[in-house]
Amino acid sequence: PESTQRGVFQDVEPLALSVVDGFNATIFAYGQTSSGKSYTMEGIPDCNQHGISHRTVKKIFNLLHLRAQQASESGENRDPADGSTVSPFVFNIEVSMLEIYNDEVYDLLAPPVAAGGKKTHLDVRRGKDGLVEVPGLVKEGVSCLEDVVAVLSRGNENRATATTNMNEHSSRSHMILNVRVKCGMKDQPLQTGNLYLIDLAGSERVRKSEVEGEQLKEAGHINKSLSALGNVMEALDRKAKHVPYRDSKLTYLLQDSLGGNSRTMMVVNVSPTNDSYDETACSLQFATRVRRINIGTAKKNVTSKNLEETVNKLSSELKLLSQAKARSEQQMSSLKRENKRVQERLKSAAESRARSHDDTRTMSVLKKSHAEMSERLKKEKSLREGKTSELESLQQEMQKVRQDTARMSRQVDKLSTQVAEKEDKISELQRQLRTAKEKASAANHRARTAQIVNPRSTPSVEKSSTSPRSIPSRVTKPRGAPKSEDEIAKIRSEVEELLKKHDPLKVSKVDTLMEKFQGRETFLLNKLKQRYEKGGSVGSGPAISSNGTANGSTTGSVSRRPTSRSSAGATTAQQRSDAALQKHMERMRQRKERSSAGPGGLQSR
Repeated sequence: PESTQRGVFQDVEPLALSVVDGFNATIFAYGQTSSGKSYTMEGIPDCNQHGISHRTVKKIFNLLHLRAQQASESGENRDPADGSTVSPFVFNIEVSMLEIYNDEVYDLLAPPVAAGGKKTHLDVRRGKDGLVEVPGLVKEGVSCLEDVVAVLSRGNENRATATTNMNEHSSRSHMILNVRVKCGMKDQPLQTGNLYLIDLAGSERVRKSEVEGEQLKEAGHINKSLSALGNVMEALDRKAKHVPYRDSKLTYLLQDSLGGNSRTMMVVNVSPTNDSYDETACSLQFATRVRRINIGTAKKNVTSKNLEETVNKLSSELKLLSQAKARSEQQMSSLKRENKRVQERLKSAAESRARSHDDTRTMSVLKKSHAEMSERLKKEKSLREGKTSELESLQQEMQKVRQDTARMSRQVDKLSTQVAEKEDKISELQRQLRTAKEKASAANHRARTAQIVNPRSTPSVEKSSTSPRSIPSRVTKPRGAPKSEDEIAKIRSEVEELLKKHDPLKVSKVDTLMEKFQGRETFLLNKLKQRYEKGGSVGSGPAISSNGTANGSTTGSVSRRPTSRSSAGATTAQQRSDAALQKHMERMRQRKERSSAGPGGLQSR
């Protein structure tokens, strides 16, 4: 996708310009329909995006004019005293265009046919010089780039195109542009080079292009000719004796370009869409096959005079090679004689060594070594058998160990599952225990609060309670007077200071305590002071009145001395809570020991 017209032309420029030196060159674009072949060869002149054809012809004219200018400058710089003259550089360019439509050849530069007339198709034949040619093909001489552009425009207007589901301007024929260049010095034979610029029609799948009628027939001929081109490339790749050039007019016309004296380059165009993945893969495989083809080195097109000079040059080279061959044969004969003398000396030395050795001694040594080797082989065989039996036993034991390991692994997995279930049960029981503790603590707290807050009953109340008509009233938990935000903040800071001093681990729970004792902040502060500063428990310390002051003071409106029964109940609840906490800590310690012991500890238990 990043390739540009300029970049593509830079790759084909050396091959295209070789026609000026007398070589034949062929450039053709191959690919599926709507992949950009016509754009690569022709380009879009209106957008200044010229293709290979326009750029190549322009470069050929520039190169020919440059050579003519160099020849004229060399003639001007020559010394007049020499008396010799330099012939001017001349060139001649002819252009022809044809298309292969439905496997028939038509001239695109032929005069227009009258209304109702039918185009005349041309034949493809082999000429007297052995090259493939098209008799009756119009060849127009051009002298500048503008003439070539006009010829191309006229030929493209006569080319067959149609609109399909995949391409609005689909080429329905193969177009071949031939640029014939003759150049050289005026009084010398001119060099001739042929450049073929070919825009092949794209292969298409009918189910995608959705063509019908005449366009369906055109698609069939296009695919058939491209298939014949693939068969020719395959035969050239395999270096087959028979190459099927005559299977199609396209391959027959390109015979000299594909398998003759020509430099050939193929430009592969692929479509970047996902729907064209299969066609893209086929095009790249075809390009890989074409790239492997090697038909030899192309040669210049020479005239008879140049041919005589070449023959004379080759004759002199052949004479030199004959002299070199004679010298090589003399050296070879001398080397053979020297080799024969060396072989005779080696033979005599070998015979003398053979006679010097005692054959009997040699045989005895060989027999002894043979016996030792046989004994060694027997020992190695017995050792090998023992090792084999030992290996089999070890393999059986290893199999048993693997089975035991698998069984133990299953047991470990089962025990792990059981441990996990036990841990889940323990967690559930701990949660229930915490819930029960919280409920018990809340009940004890309510009982202590009721004992502390409610005043003693007067005799009259007791008498009234014993009356059959008296209705017991529900004891309500009195609340202290509402406090301001400054008082609550002050109490919170004092509570936080007590916790930091006596129990730092509970400092993070200050917000929870203040929320729990909302409206009873003074009671919470007095309770913490009794616990940490005086060392007494909530039940044994001084009781807290409804307004947050101690019962022992004279400022409270209602006061009551705690009874021994309430004190004993609170102490018993505190002891039970401490005992439950110690058991819980013991269970957690045992659980940590079991987890640190690992799988072995689980199995031993």
